[in-house]
Amino acid sequence: MATYTIRVNERTKAGRGLITYLRTLGVIEEPNDVTMRAVAEIESGKGIRCNTFEEYLQAVQ
Repeated sequence: MATYTIRVNERTKAGRGLITYLRTLGVIEEPNDVTMRAVAEIESGKGIRCNTFEEYLQAVQ
């Protein structure tokens, strides 16, 4: 089985149509609820920013 990577501009009508079609075929999987909540959390600014891995470890303890 081969894997192909393509870039689709979802801002165009053709791009949105292609993405919708691929979703109906099951080629593109929708993210689950946990992923969507994590993305919303980051977009709202609730995430933490660290410069090093050590800073991250201190922040999550």
